Order: sequence, then structure tokens, then C-alpha cells
Amino acid sequence: MTDKTIATLTHFGDAPYFVFCDHASNAVPDELNCLGMPEDMMNTHIAWDIGAGAVAELLAKKLAATYFRCEFSRLLIDSNRGQSAHDVIPIVSDKIPIPGNQALTESEKAARFKDFHAPYHVELNAAIEGMVSVHGQPFIISIHSFTHRLMGGTEDRPWKFGFLWHEDEASARALMSQLKQRTGWDIGDNEPYDAREFNYSVDQHIGPRNLPHVTVEIRQDIISDDQGIEIAADHLAHGILAITK
Repeated sequence: MTDKTIATLTHFGDAPYFVFCDHASNAVPDELNCLGMPEDMMNTHIAWDIGAGAVAELLAKKLAATYFRCEFSRLLIDSNRGQSAHDVIPIVSDKIPIPGNQALTESEKAARFKDFHAPYHVELNAAIEGMVSVHGQPFIISIHSFTHRLMGGTEDRPWKFGFLWHEDEASARALMSQLKQRTGWDIGDNEPYDAREFNYSVDQHIGPRNLPHVTVEIRQDIISDDQGIEIAADHLAHGILAITK
């Protein structure tokens, strides 16, 4: 990360869909030296949502949607956590210590918020507001991914897709039903995470606007290659079009 690009906004068409990915990137500024992590660790699930950005971009293309992606790693500062969250600048992730975050001063933490977290949410808010000004009630899709097995786990998580919901239960359940019918896969209902406990970006920008939306979690092992990414994006596009037309 040679500059401080915060986010990227791309229009693949003018349809009333907005796709965004909070954890699309594993980038950190060069001067932070991978936060003291071995470079190969920055390619693992602790640094970003593996495959999520690729699925989100392809889904946006299929929907002729607008796509917004975060351009810095969740280890630098997590754009999907509030300022008071204990893990917004994680010192440990999935039992792995993050050396560059271990002894930050309050001023260094404040700089991370000022330089990355705050401007990211300014840009995300502006992008959504732009969609609202054009479409009134655009349909919002937040894309994440999750590791198939946490550190020390003995079994794979069973869900291939998970749908996180709080305000818009109806859209989540409708899309869950579409995906179950189409794939026969085990679909998580507020699994592997519960949006009623945390889903910061949605809670900040989408829920208060009463916009229809879904938050999707995809198991990383099924989107680890181009074929899996294509299949996941196709299933989601088919389902989203079915519940919004």
C-alpha cells in the first residue's frame, strides 16, 4: 500500500443495487512493515475476507450495480467495528498476535481512526447517499467471507452461505429461501455471526435510512478459485433479482 487510498467506487451500470465489501483488501501502508507480521500471514483470513472482494465485484457486474470496496486491511483498523469496540485495532486475531498493534499509544490509535476509519465511513456514507438521491430505495448488499475452520477447530463450519440480519429480516429470509432452493446447501441464519450483536457499517449507514438490504457471509473454501467465485456470484445475482423484481 504505497498511498492511502481509502476506498474505491466503481459503477458497472445504473441499476438500483449497491454492493460493498468492508474487508476486500489486505493492504497496509508500506512504512508499517506488514504490522510486524510475516508477509504470508497477510494473505490469510485474519487480514481480509478471502474471496469476498472478488465475489462482490463480479456480483456488481452481474447486477449492473455500483460497487464500493475498502482498500485497507482489517488488521490496520477494522472498518466494520465501532470506535469503542475492543477489536477495532486487533492485538490478536484468531489466536495470532499482531505485533504492530501491541503497544500503540492513544495518539497512534487516534491517527488510525483519523487517517483510515473515519474517511472510509465518510466515503461510504456519501456513496450510499448518492445512490439514494438517484434511486430512492436502492437495494444494498454487504459481502463478507469467513474461514471454514478457526484456529484449533476440529470440524469445518457447516454453512456455505450465512445471512446476517437485524433491521431487514424479510430480505434476508427471502434470499435464504432462494439460495436453499437453488443450491440445497446449508445456509446460516445469523450464522456464523449474529448481526444483532454487531454489523457496524450496516448499522451506521443503511439501517437508519430504512433501506432494503442483506449482509452475506460466504465460506472461504468455496470461493478460493475463479470457478467458485463465479458460482457464488451467480447464485447471489439470481437470488437478488428474484426477490427484488
